[in-house]
Amino acid sequence: MQHVSQNDTAANGGVQWPWYLGLYGNYTIWNYAVGGAVCSNNLTPLYGEPDVSTGQQAWFIQDHIDAYKTSHQKLSLDPSSFVVVQFIGTNDVGIGSFLTTDEAANVSLPDVADCQLNSLKSMHALGARNFILNSLIPLQLTGLYSNSSAPTIYYPEVHDGNAWNKGMYNLVHSLNRMLSDGIDVLNVEWAGDGRIEWFNTYDFFKTMYNNPTQYFNGSIPANVTGHCHQCPDPDDYTQCGIGDCTLAERDSYMWWDELHPSEQTGRNLAAEIYKKIEGKSEY
Repeated sequence: MQHVSQNDTAANGGVQWPWYLGLYGNYTIWNYAVGGAVCSNNLTPLYGEPDVSTGQQAWFIQDHIDAYKTSHQKLSLDPSSFVVVQFIGTNDVGIGSFLTTDEAANVSLPDVADCQLNSLKSMHALGARNFILNSLIPLQLTGLYSNSSAPTIYYPEVHDGNAWNKGMYNLVHSLNRMLSDGIDVLNVEWAGDGRIEWFNTYDFFKTMYNNPTQYFNGSIPANVTGHCHQCPDPDDYTQCGIGDCTLAERDSYMWWDELHPSEQTGRNLAAEIYKKIEGKSEY
């Protein structure tokens, strides 16, 4: 995998937030994230993209582990010189998975939590020692998982919006609690030989949502309930983009579309994670 460049675009149509993290902290960033990925395709195989537990970890091994699985295996980086940031979960709990009861019959939410925690344990076994685990964001605030039952480009059918909204609230809070409790256990287990910091992305997004003028500063008033990218006909992707906000207006929006945060939200997130790495974030 390559370093993050400013040309690497995210699902929000803008620059990925890790690029901004590298800018704010003057860090070298190695970004192994893949759009549409889940923690494990064996649990919630949504799109079949390389998952966190196998595919994305394999890229880290390729880049930074010498003589893998031999007696001469060695991490090519100083463990104190880098932080592993893991941010996954949206695709594991949403449509096509738990929310719409499309997960496999033998898969439960604790399995997804264990997958995330086991991925951190695997990275620890490879020699990484500094970690940040990001919680899920308040997905019930997005257009896709709001209490509206109207069709969207991601789900072009009428649905029970109220049930989705309540269900997503429950899923996000349940998984976040499992993850938070799990890293407490791992930190005790490791007894100082490695440390996982919990980044409360949920609360940070709620702060942005409740204090929009502090975080969104485009050419129109801050907007945390609408979104910039428009798809007038949920059955026709070719119409997406008609009626989008202008470039000057983009930084006013918290959300790019019915699901994805805006680039400005990503900038805010990067700035706060930089503070977390520096030990100065309240989240």
